[in-house]
Amino acid sequence: MEVKTLKIFVCALEYSSNIHLFSLIKILKQKQINFTLEGVFDSLQRDYKSLFGVEEFRVMGFVDALKLLPKYFKIRKVLLQKARECDIAIFMDSSSFNIPLIQNLFKSNKKPYIIYYILPQVWAWKAYRAKILAKICDELWGILPFECAYYPNEARISYVGHPLLDTLPFSYVCKRTTNLIAFMPGSRVAEIKALLPVFKIVATILKKQNKQALLIIPKHFKKQQLERIYGNVEEFALSFDTYEGLRDCEFAFVCSGTATLETTLLGIPTLLVYKAKAIDFLLAKSLVKLNYIGLANIFLEFFFFHSPKNNPSIHNFPIIPEILQQNVKPHILLKEWEGFDYEKFFSQKEVLMQYLKNGSAENCARKIEYFAKNLLK
Repeated sequence: MEVKTLKIFVCALEYSSNIHLFSLIKILKQKQINFTLEGVFDSLQRDYKSLFGVEEFRVMGFVDALKLLPKYFKIRKVLLQKARECDIAIFMDSSSFNIPLIQNLFKSNKKPYIIYYILPQVWAWKAYRAKILAKICDELWGILPFECAYYPNEARISYVGHPLLDTLPFSYVCKRTTNLIAFMPGSRVAEIKALLPVFKIVATILKKQNKQALLIIPKHFKKQQLERIYGNVEEFALSFDTYEGLRDCEFAFVCSGTATLETTLLGIPTLLVYKAKAIDFLLAKSLVKLNYIGLANIFLEFFFFHSPKNNPSIHNFPIIPEILQQNVKPHILLKEWEGFDYEKFFSQKEVLMQYLKNGSAENCARKIEYFAKNLLK
C-alpha cells in the first residue's frame, strides 16, 4: 500500500538545533521517506526554503528577548497556518518561542502530530513547563538520560540519545601537543563583543609561548562583514568550520552553551568562559537552580549525584573549569590554562560518553518512519 508524502513542519531557530535537524534529514533521506519540509530553519537545510530568516531571532539574554515580542506576534499567524497544513510538527529547543506557538496550535480544530525534540531545561528552571508540554505535545524526545524523571507519568517522553554524538568526526582520548589553541567566543554578537577583547590579550600572550591562536567563526557569519562583528583579528588564524578547526587544536577557550559540550566530547581540553550583561546574569542566577552553566559539568553532576543539591563540593568542577563574569580576565584565564587537569578531563570525558550512549538522529528517524507508514493515502 502506497505511503503518502509526509508533510513536516519544523521550528528550529538555534544554530545548534539546525545541525541536529540536518542529521535527522540525512537519515530520513537514507530511509527513502518521502517528505516535504516547511517552517523556520537556517540555510544549513539548503534543499528547503524557510518561511523566515532565523538570524534575527538569535539573541542573548532577557532584555534582548523582549525586543522580539512585536515581531513574534506578526509572524505567529503565518507559522500556525503552515503548521496546520502539515502532518507532523517538530519543535526544537527555543522554548520561549516554541511553547506559546504549540499552545495556540493545540487549540486548533485541525492540528498536526506535535513533537518536541531538544526539550526545555525543566530540570534547571520553570519546572511547571513539564506539565504543560505533557498536555500539549503528542511526543517528547529527550536528549538527556535524566530528563524523563522531570515529566509527569502521563507524558509520552523517551530518551532518544544525544544529537551531538551523531556529528562527531573524531574524539581524542589523551593530551596532545600541537601548539594550536582555539578561541570560540560564541555565535551571538553580544557574547562575541563581551569575550573577544579578553581573548585577544590571551592570544597575544600565548604567541610569546610559541602557541598559535585560532579563532573559530560560525559559518553563518562568513558572508557578513567580519570586521563589524569581530573588529581587528590579526592575532588569530581563522576557521569557519568548527570540527575542521578543532581537529588540530590542543586546547580551547569556549563560551558557554552547546559549544563547551561539543569540544568536551571531541576530546579537546576546554576552559568555559562566560560574560553577560550584569542584569541578565543576576536574573538567570536567581531563577536557575544549578551549580554550573557548562553542559558537560551539569550532565556529569546529574550522573554522579542525581540532583545538583546533592553535590557536596560544587567548587570541584566535574570536568571543565568555569570562568564567569568579573573573573573573565586575561591573567585568570592563563592561570587556569597553565594548571589544567588533563588526566581528570579525559577520564571524565569517557564517563560522559558512556552516559549519553548514542546519537539521536537514527532513533528519531525511526519514529517518523513508523508514523509515515501508518499515514496511508
